[in-house]
Amino acid sequence: MAFRIIERERRLGRGIDVIRVESGVAASGIPHIGSISEVVRNYAVSLAIKEQGYKSEFIVFSDNKDGLRSVPAGMPKSLEEHLGKPVTDIPDPFGCHSSYGEHMVYLLLEALDKMGIEYKFMSAVEAYGKGLLNNEIRDILANSRRVGEIIREETGQEKYLSVLPYFPVCASCGRIYTTKAYEFLPDEGKVLYVCEGMEVKGKWLEGCGYRGEADYRRGEGKLGWKAGEFAARWRALDIRFEAYGKDIADSVRVNDRISREILNYEPPLHARYEMFLDKSGRKISKSTGNVFTPQVWFRYGSPQSMLLLLLKRFVGTRNISVSDIPRYMNEMD
Repeated sequence: MAFRIIERERRLGRGIDVIRVESGVAASGIPHIGSISEVVRNYAVSLAIKEQGYKSEFIVFSDNKDGLRSVPAGMPKSLEEHLGKPVTDIPDPFGCHSSYGEHMVYLLLEALDKMGIEYKFMSAVEAYGKGLLNNEIRDILANSRRVGEIIREETGQEKYLSVLPYFPVCASCGRIYTTKAYEFLPDEGKVLYVCEGMEVKGKWLEGCGYRGEADYRRGEGKLGWKAGEFAARWRALDIRFEAYGKDIADSVRVNDRISREILNYEPPLHARYEMFLDKSGRKISKSTGNVFTPQVWFRYGSPQSMLLLLLKRFVGTRNISVSDIPRYMNEMD
């Protein structure tokens, strides 16, 4: 894979002084084996690039500006009143971090550090707040009609033909998934929006009815991840490789086209991987309550044994449970 990346960049005529690899990670639920596996797989590619004699930077990008779509199984019901709010604006129900989102990010980074993963951490709150994506947001909003057409062509979804691909944080109720941005003011760097509500995971989140404007240059909202956020990051951070899970294949395909057709940036090379399943064959997911966390693994096995699990096979679905830990520990001996 590293050789393919290097040869591709040469053909594209892009500089290869530093080849950046990215892994985007959610901050809306407890990190589990599946989410950690994405990070480790991308890290392995970054290491392979270094083995080829090139400098590589590995970026772990936290999607901590995303809204909370549902209360993960096993989490306090008190989180229900915060549905739709950015996870870093929600109090930590455990009282040990500044926000719910920061708590989840801590669990992820703790696991990466134990496994010896070397990374540069970046967050959506930081990227939007510091204006790192401003040029990309401007270009995407200025071409919002084309964004909507690409999404319709690739997924059949027509939503973004009538709304902008940007979610402002409501200045009244603080929610991000209840707002609809309907007009772009390019000279002012703002979008006009109304907080009217949105269906999220089969449930209706009621908006507060507030009408306002959001300044994207000040980080007062975010791009939709299916509607250009990945592409914006790729160009702004000059990302050359990012692996992804098959569950977001449609979104990656959309973002590849937005990157090429609107941002004029050749998207990173990708590799698609399969999901981890529990022993019953269900996808390991925070929403279903069958989360198998790195912290649980570390109670019974070493960080190195978990690295073996995650790197042993890049593709193909695998079933995993605590009962498998001794087998991987034995392989390490």
